[in-house]
Amino acid sequence: MIGFPPRYSTTFTLENRSLAEQLLITRMAMADLGWEISAITANGITAFTPFSLRSWNEQVSVTLTADGELELFSFSTGAQVLDFGRNRQNIRRLVEAITQTGLTISPEILADIAEEQFAIAPQLSHSRQVVKGPFGVFRPVSGYYITPVIIGLNVVIYLLLALVTLYQGGAWWMIDTGLLETFGANYKEVTLFGQPWRLLSAAFLHADLLHLFFNMYGIMICGVYLEPLLGKWRYLLLYLSCAVVSALGSLWWYDITPSIGASGAMFGLFGFILMLLLRRLLPPGERRALLISIGIYIILRLSLVFFTNRIDHAAHISGLLCGMLMAWLLYPGLIDPSRRATSTRVATSAILMLILAVYFALPRDVSIYIAKVETLGYNFTMAQGSYSVVSEEARKKWLRNFGIYYMDENLRIMDEIDSLSLSRDARERNRIMRRLFVTQRNMFAYSYRTLREGGNAYDKQIIDALQELSRIRKQLNW
Repeated sequence: MIGFPPRYSTTFTLENRSLAEQLLITRMAMADLGWEISAITANGITAFTPFSLRSWNEQVSVTLTADGELELFSFSTGAQVLDFGRNRQNIRRLVEAITQTGLTISPEILADIAEEQFAIAPQLSHSRQVVKGPFGVFRPVSGYYITPVIIGLNVVIYLLLALVTLYQGGAWWMIDTGLLETFGANYKEVTLFGQPWRLLSAAFLHADLLHLFFNMYGIMICGVYLEPLLGKWRYLLLYLSCAVVSALGSLWWYDITPSIGASGAMFGLFGFILMLLLRRLLPPGERRALLISIGIYIILRLSLVFFTNRIDHAAHISGLLCGMLMAWLLYPGLIDPSRRATSTRVATSAILMLILAVYFALPRDVSIYIAKVETLGYNFTMAQGSYSVVSEEARKKWLRNFGIYYMDENLRIMDEIDSLSLSRDARERNRIMRRLFVTQRNMFAYSYRTLREGGNAYDKQIIDALQELSRIRKQLNW
């Protein structure tokens, strides 16, 4: 089943048993199934299934209804999108266990069992909203207010840009790159030179429909856990802080690659939850369930660094670390409500100082770099004039005085570029550009020698250089 989260519920009544007896029998049945009971109240029980092939730490809740029935409710924890029928099977096994226990235990034995009241520690799942239906994602309710606003803003902005893309002749499921750069993508050339608002605007832009869907689903998963726990304004502080810090991480790692998307902020929310799990704030059953589910999700997303370079891993890691830092700063207020205001002020001040320090400390050599790259392109274009000259004598002069000269000039400029403080993506592109200019210079030199000496002595070298130039230009999109 697919859901928000995947879930299954039904009602059940054990004949000839009082409601109190039914709850006791349910508790015993859960224990017989090996489920870890997290909380018991006068009106219900919460437990977590073990992690196995047929159950992935789902949360199972049993509550008394106003009609005197037991409502059995199983839903997936963490980042699960599909349950493959596990929630339905959980309820089926629980009903069978309750029925079997009810047949074998007498009222006298039940009367001898003391009602053990569990103290309920702070629980992410205790006040978790269950989003019902696809449109429930956008509906603000108590404990789920900021999250649908964030999701709604992202969707509206995507739809507006999709309409513009359609008007320009593109496809609605993939936004035009130029539009994204115009309306707020984050990249050094503009963000660090008069447009710092892009640190935040980039978190509300998405490249395509799948990019939007998976980020919004992740935000919803985290929001239904964290917003009731933190309150809407502290939750908003967490989200915006992670969005901005992840954008700064992207600027630190990339010079010429624009970044967009809410995944950095989403990773920050996951990082906050992960830190709570590591601090043992939550009951063991809930902690284990969320740690396995969210831990697997984070590992899978971060492992993509080994398979593709089209994902902004710097933003993901920066957002994750920011979320963990915010959890550490806000933790005192979670365990002691009297310290909530103080911890919020400390977290706000600390994250603001971090953002300002990183923003002003980031190297700004990118402006010099871009100017030099423009000169490289001009020189490269000038050198290509060697191929438009008709006579052999004139071509020799062009090859020597323009072709080889401009490539030597570009290699000299590359030496200057190597002394700049640049990020990883610029350094990688510089390595490829240097190879391009060296290969092009060799090509000019072999062509010049062929014209000067005559014959076909350098044909193989020229052909190899042409093939290498073709490969390099594809890498550079030249």
